[in-house]
Amino acid sequence: MSISNSALLFEVRFVIYMGGIFVEQSYYYFDGKSRTWVECQEPWIEKDIEKFSLSIVDKGMGERQIDALAELQSPEHLLAYADIGDFDYRYSCVYKKAAARWRVQLYRPQKTAIILVDVFSVMGTPDGVELHTRGSKQYSLRLDYGKWQYTAIPAKSEQAESGGSVFNYKYDWTDEGFDFSVEIPQIVTDKVMTFLKELSQEEFGFVPTVPTDMPAARLMKYFTQYPLDVNVGWYVDMLGYDFSRHIIRTNDSNFDLICDYLKLPKTKGLQKAYRENGRSLAICFFLQKIGIDDINLWPHFYDINQLLGQSLDRLGIDRFGAFYKRQGVWWRYWWGDLSNYEIGWWWKRQDKEALSGYDPAYVGWQMLYSWLMEKWEPLRAAEILHSALNGGSYEVHDCLRMWFKSYTRGELTDEFVQAIYRTGFSKETHDVWTAEERRLNQLAMEQRSRERNARHKSYLDIEFTLAKGDLMKEEDTPQGSFKIARNGQELFKLSEAFHNCVFYLYTDRMNRRECAIYYLEQEGKPVACIEVSNGAIVQALGDHNHILKGEIKDAVVDWGIRHNLEFKPMS
Repeated sequence: MSISNSALLFEVRFVIYMGGIFVEQSYYYFDGKSRTWVECQEPWIEKDIEKFSLSIVDKGMGERQIDALAELQSPEHLLAYADIGDFDYRYSCVYKKAAARWRVQLYRPQKTAIILVDVFSVMGTPDGVELHTRGSKQYSLRLDYGKWQYTAIPAKSEQAESGGSVFNYKYDWTDEGFDFSVEIPQIVTDKVMTFLKELSQEEFGFVPTVPTDMPAARLMKYFTQYPLDVNVGWYVDMLGYDFSRHIIRTNDSNFDLICDYLKLPKTKGLQKAYRENGRSLAICFFLQKIGIDDINLWPHFYDINQLLGQSLDRLGIDRFGAFYKRQGVWWRYWWGDLSNYEIGWWWKRQDKEALSGYDPAYVGWQMLYSWLMEKWEPLRAAEILHSALNGGSYEVHDCLRMWFKSYTRGELTDEFVQAIYRTGFSKETHDVWTAEERRLNQLAMEQRSRERNARHKSYLDIEFTLAKGDLMKEEDTPQGSFKIARNGQELFKLSEAFHNCVFYLYTDRMNRRECAIYYLEQEGKPVACIEVSNGAIVQALGDHNHILKGEIKDAVVDWGIRHNLEFKPMS
């Protein structure tokens, strides 16, 4: 049986009668030939998902791989779609989910839309990935427009700590970046948003304008709650209960409320920016916190999608005005506050007067912006700061770390500063800096080598001053001869024979009479290197610092007993 093309090309409303309620229901499956999700009205699509055989389609697959899988597609065989991403380790995708079939149910009298998706776990294998076909689950998103609320299953509740307070927040399978996240296809989003807009037309007499750059799942959830001002949903999630309790569903704009809460100026330009990009107010709040009071510079940052090296939708703002991390944040890219090692280390070593002008939640960014303004005119400083904020990569994060370390130590080189001016905080700047780091490290290694060689030469000429008691411990025994090193030359030969560091670390100490180095020799070959200090055998080791065993260890212990030396080495 072949899949009907007519079902793929035309949208036909499929109305069913369930429990006394008329439901408009649509099914969608992934079509390998068109590389997208399509609607299907054929009866076979309604079968239990367990009755289908499945193949996994990864977003990163090549054209030939997908073409081969498309040939397997039939009313008995579905393609389950997954976005595995960079799959370098066979167990790294163990919690990823593949979507096999989508279903949309529209309950018009109840003003409710339900999105259902059949998902399967993805398993790593030596040859790649495959589906765990026995572990199917059904995820759901219920949008109750009439009750101004939504319910997603599965969902999780977490806590985050910031400024001494604990914040509760939730996230669910529709949110991006989590192990169990599943991306809702555009065709499903369009179907549901058309339904929700029809409901808003009935409620308000017009269809509210919605942003075009908002993730699909957030758009549906926020439109269900705040249809006249979808953008306020960002701030309900970001600011929490203290802010959300002031929001009224029928407000066509919550711009003034947000500005009052974040202490931002209520300018016409900022109001326009909020309508076009809801997250712009959070960006301006951050800019104000790091010292950019010139509102004419703010528009240069409206297009950024990240702050502190993180996606904006994974950040919260506590009641003290500090950004904090929520679940799913990439900690390795976080930079700017005291949780960063270099910044925290520097902060602890400053006096109160030096820190008086800095906010611990923003100190790194405050210092960076101040430095940029000292070096260049405001517009160029803003452009460079933009590159640092919107980078979100290892190279950018490493550039920021290296800049702070060099700046606070007074070690910024002209090459690094010029690279920052040319390309901002970028891979190019990172490459310039790492090349300079390698050059400086090479110079330092050469200097250490020269110093080591000079020390080596001076150590070779040293003759140790030995007491009578030191010499009396030399003796010939049936187990071998115990001897003391008498000069640097002899210690050097021991170091070469034992493959250890006794020459470089103990020549100076022995010259200062802090210790004495003895060795046990058998048949002309050193077999034990012995450090004696303060009437005790502190160390007794063999070749490559191996622990002594058997007859050699017994010989050293007996030697120590004869000369009243305590034996302290590890057994």
